Parts: sequence; structure tokens; C-alpha cells
Amino acid sequence: MTLYEKKHEYQEIRVNTLEEINEIIADYNSFYDLPRPGISAVDDPSVYLQTFFRGQSDASWEIQASIEREKKQEYEILADFELKHDMSLFDVIAHIQHYQTGTRFIDFTTDKDVALYFACSENMDKDGALFMWCYAPHKAEWYTACVLTELAQVKNDSTMSVQELSEMILRKYPKINDIFKETIDLNTAVVSFLDHGFMAVPPETAKENNLRLKRQSGCFYVCGVKFERPLNGVSRISTHAGYNKFYPHSVQIPDGLRNGNALVKIVICKDLKKEILCYLEEKGITKEYLLPN
Repeated sequence: MTLYEKKHEYQEIRVNTLEEINEIIADYNSFYDLPRPGISAVDDPSVYLQTFFRGQSDASWEIQASIEREKKQEYEILADFELKHDMSLFDVIAHIQHYQTGTRFIDFTTDKDVALYFACSENMDKDGALFMWCYAPHKAEWYTACVLTELAQVKNDSTMSVQELSEMILRKYPKINDIFKETIDLNTAVVSFLDHGFMAVPPETAKENNLRLKRQSGCFYVCGVKFERPLNGVSRISTHAGYNKFYPHSVQIPDGLRNGNALVKIVICKDLKKEILCYLEEKGITKEYLLPN
């Protein structure tokens, strides 16, 4: 019996065996022809359209960013943070996570076994969930870290304009003019980041400096923000983008992670959890391996 229906709709599938999980993943990748080049980066495998996995030990939980569960604000962690030109988005993420506070980053992995571990390692009396979502990641460059670092340090809870944020970034990081010749070009990029959010896959250099990230094949979906009014085609283009106003400390989970067409939720029977953990242990995937001190 085919568990995964090959169609562009959200699916929630309950499984009772590891073989069923593997079958669903294979059918999903086959249906979407993954991984494969995206429209804008044919020669860069790091931004290919591919399957991302997330494991949650309680199937009743929604996917959410950890900052939604925390009272501490990002700017309290980044108040004295100085972003250097050779630092990446993942350096910023590592800095914030060092303080074990909430972030607007949602953990994903490109390794289904890692996601399976997190789906099965806790809440043994609850069914777990393995999520699959295909997405074309954004190549997280230095200016991306600039945008998000400055956003996190805004202390104002009321709305601000994209133009205001861009001007803050340019004052603090004048070297960004090497990338964006005009402020209106930066405005367009900021709107794109903040409206949709994006998936970021770490480069190999980031993994070399972060053993946990490397072993977990970790990546992050960076959530966007809430805008004062819905954006349309006109408000997105460069000459208009700067006028858009948004709430800097809001967190918007993308529609794709709320029963989106490409999202599949595999519900893992609680009685299957121990068997999966034994299978993973034979492959060397344990708490000690994935969460080194």
C-alpha cells in the first residue's frame, strides 16, 4: 500500500514501521525530483531545492520558533555584539545560541536520521513527528548577517520602516555599499528577507568551527516579521520597498510550515520510538554524538 500520495497537498501520515518511513521519504523525493537546481543557482549545490527534515518528540506540537516561548529578547543578547566583516550568519546564530535563549531560527537538518533521533529521544509516552519540507535555501552571505543582527538589536517595539533599517545598516556597515550601490537596492533585499524568511544552509567553513552543527547536518529557517499591511507587487520593488513598515520583534512562521502544500508530517507511533533509537545507535547516532559538550 502506498502511504504517500503523489500530489501537491499537505499530508499527515501515521506509520508503524521504520520501513514505512523510508518508503515515504523515497516517494516524496521522487515526486519532487529532489535534490535539483533552483531557478537562480544552477551550478551551486548548496542552494539546490532539497528536502529538509525536522523531528519533534510530541506529534501534537506545532512548528514554532523558540523565541515564541521565551521572554528574553534578542537585543539583550546582541546588545554589545560587533559583527566583523569575516563573520557569517552562522557566527551570529552560534553567538545567540551560546546564551541558550529563544531565537527566530527554526532548526532543520538535511539528514533524516538526525531528525528521527529528535523525534524519538524524548516524551516516550507520546507519538513523535518527522516533518519533511522541500525548499530552495538562500545562500547566507555577510550582508544577510548584517540585516538580521541589526534587526535583533532594535529596541523599539512599534513599527519601523524598511528604509530606517537600511539606513541603520549602512551607517554601521559602510562596506555593504560594495554589494548594494543604492539604498533602494538594499531595501528590496530587506523586504525579501523579512517578508518570506528563508532557509540557510551553513557552508563547510561554519561546520568546521561548530562540531554540533556538523554532526547534526544542521540548518535553520530564519523567520520573517509581520508587516503593517500585506505586501503586493508594487510595494516590493526597489522604489517603493523602503516605505513598508514592519514590527521588528514579531515572528512570522511561513504558511508553508502551517499545512503548506509541500509539507509532510509523519506521525511516529510511540511504540516504535525505542526500535528507532536502537537502529540509530547502531549507526552511531546518539545523544553524546549529536550533542557534544
